[in-house]
Amino acid sequence: MNPQRGPERLIRLGQWVVTLLFAYFLIQVGASLIADLPLLSRQPQPDDFLDRAVIERLQQEIRPTEARMERIRSQLSAVQAELQAADQSYARARTSFENWRAARSTTEQADQNPAVLQRAAELDRQLKRQDDIQERLGSLQQQEAGFRLAIQPQQEQISELRTQADQRYQRARQWAELRAFLIRLLFVLPVLALALWQFRLYRTSDQWPFVWGFLLFALFAFFFELVPYLPSSFGSYIRYGIGALLTYLGGRALIQALRSYAARKQAELEASQEERRLQIRYEQAMQALGRHQCPSCERALPKLAPEVLSYCSYCGLNLAMECPRCKLRHTTFFPYCPSCGLEAEQAAAVATGNAGTPPLDLPTP
Repeated sequence: MNPQRGPERLIRLGQWVVTLLFAYFLIQVGASLIADLPLLSRQPQPDDFLDRAVIERLQQEIRPTEARMERIRSQLSAVQAELQAADQSYARARTSFENWRAARSTTEQADQNPAVLQRAAELDRQLKRQDDIQERLGSLQQQEAGFRLAIQPQQEQISELRTQADQRYQRARQWAELRAFLIRLLFVLPVLALALWQFRLYRTSDQWPFVWGFLLFALFAFFFELVPYLPSSFGSYIRYGIGALLTYLGGRALIQALRSYAARKQAELEASQEERRLQIRYEQAMQALGRHQCPSCERALPKLAPEVLSYCSYCGLNLAMECPRCKLRHTTFFPYCPSCGLEAEQAAAVATGNAGTPPLDLPTP
């Protein structure tokens, strides 16, 4: 049974919608504000730390030699292709000559001797051509090696300049990460502290949707705008440290809440039946009974017939009564009898035999 009225449920739903919308727009405003901070708008780039003038001068010095090296490489590619073609041609001629010699040995034709000399001379010419190509190839390779050796000092200087620039870039990037984290920290921590303070004091006030919305915004800012930007150099220590601290605080809060809950329930069980019943709100009682729980000790109630279940078997709380006017059996938490409208206080006074209670002279419907 839901004790809330229909409009109350709609209003509560609307309040949660307001909470989420308020948190959403605050999150968007906070993200835009952090993105527009001048110190966070631009991150260092590797090229920012290069000595452009020195590198350009060195590159101009080696550029003519590199152009000659490029021409040498083109010639090398052409000569290598020529050498590969000569090797293939010689291999085919060699194979043909060997086959021809095998046929001559079989037929023993002496008149073919001049042809043998001619074929051997052709093979010699092809070998001489291969040697010439190899000599040209070696000369080009020596020229390329000389050019490479000539520009090696400039290239080493450029490499050293780039290494130094990368080291400066890494230091600048680490400082930028730390700076971004500190700026976000200065923005997020006061917001989170204010949200927790408001939540502690005003979470049950009529302005609770805005309090909850602001808390959701602060938590989002902490976990999504601050924690991911922890510096990588020591970010793992801070992440795990924050996790351990939050776990400790959460565990302490849970232990304290459990102790307070146990003490509160013990004090409630020591009170009389009437005091316990008066301390339980109608909405709370209806929700507990709807879950088959005792409204006082919150233990599960046995699923018995309504006319049998009158008391909690754990704490002895009276759960049902019979109306002294119309004899209708109903829960003791109804403010009025649903049959005759008798007020609960009058019915309880009659049930306990209170002599000071005026007689029930209302007409029975």
